[in-house]
Amino acid sequence: MNPMKHQANDERGGIADWFQRNHRRFSILLGDITRSSLPKLVLVFFVVTFVLGTAVFLIERTPGDGMFRKVFDGIWWAFVTIGTVGYGDKVPVSDMGKAVGIVLILAGVVLTSLISGTVASIFVERRIREGKGLQSVKGKNHIIIGGWNEHGSDVLSAIGAAGDARNSSIVLLNMMEPEQFDALRARHPALDVRFVRGDHTQEAALKRASAQSARACIFLPDSSGENSLTNADERTVLACFAIKSINSETEVCAEILKPENEQHLKRAGIDDIIVNGEFSGFLLSSAAVSVGIPQAARSILSPSLPSRLRRSQIPQPLVGKPFVEASEWYLRNGKGVLIGVISHEKQMSLDDLLSDDASAIDAFIKRKFQEAEFDLAGEMKGQSDVKINPGPDYVIKDSDVAFVVG
Repeated sequence: MNPMKHQANDERGGIADWFQRNHRRFSILLGDITRSSLPKLVLVFFVVTFVLGTAVFLIERTPGDGMFRKVFDGIWWAFVTIGTVGYGDKVPVSDMGKAVGIVLILAGVVLTSLISGTVASIFVERRIREGKGLQSVKGKNHIIIGGWNEHGSDVLSAIGAAGDARNSSIVLLNMMEPEQFDALRARHPALDVRFVRGDHTQEAALKRASAQSARACIFLPDSSGENSLTNADERTVLACFAIKSINSETEVCAEILKPENEQHLKRAGIDDIIVNGEFSGFLLSSAAVSVGIPQAARSILSPSLPSRLRRSQIPQPLVGKPFVEASEWYLRNGKGVLIGVISHEKQMSLDDLLSDDASAIDAFIKRKFQEAEFDLAGEMKGQSDVKINPGPDYVIKDSDVAFVVG
């Protein structure tokens, strides 16, 4: 392919991607403009310009080489005058024409001031509403953090250190005060953090945060506003059910305070569940009987250290190879230490449940599922199985993702 043509295609693709990412923002801005008085003011501006420009033409028109030979000459003069450009190529000479010019100048000062003030007020109002969390957020592929507590800032720092901030924006959904959000955003200037003030257990609030197009959602035990940690787990469970009803495909991670509530989150289809203080006993006891384990755990889990635990896509040449060979490849190429994999099992379909023979019973079952509009694939999704040190003979699958330290 011609390099110049290839570059042109890349540029067109980049422009198209930019418009696609900002389409919703433009739609919201257009809605704000439509609801304001700006369209009426612009209409009055053009009507006054056209009417007074036509009036000057009718007053000043002269045959031959006069300055106002066409209606457009009068309209051109009106726009130049009201825009304070003042080329001087066309000027009225009669007293009546000059009087119209005075009216046009005064009207122009008033109209331009009103229009510029209205435009400024639209953007100022939007900024105020965004700062207070009252503006709906329209986004795609973003991360929602529902609920808030004293450890929320650490979550933002970890997201920034992990590099996810380059791929998506972050939307906070809670009941914190606007001043608290301003201070929080100032502490994380590198992150694209937005704020929606609302109850993260309510579907309406989640939709204002564009949960239907979010890439991932993190729910924290909520103590923002007037909420307390007393019933934080119950609110977290409600929030998980709410977001799954809006977007069943989004990745959800939730933290709970009481281990007995973990079963409720599993019923909501939440696989990544963090129990607060779950490993505190192990780490404290290790400090006495296995010195060094707490420090090692902190090094592995710290987002700011290069030796942290992370996920890594397994290179295609390693698929079908034993785990011991994949481990050697990671070490040999300086990619870290391979400690395990997460295996994504294939989703079960209706054909997997039925027999190989195209019998009348199988056809009847398929027809009943179709008539009931029952999505079996949606109800029986593939599960993720984490295998830490699965053994040297474990064969790497094409659906596996590596867990690497370093």
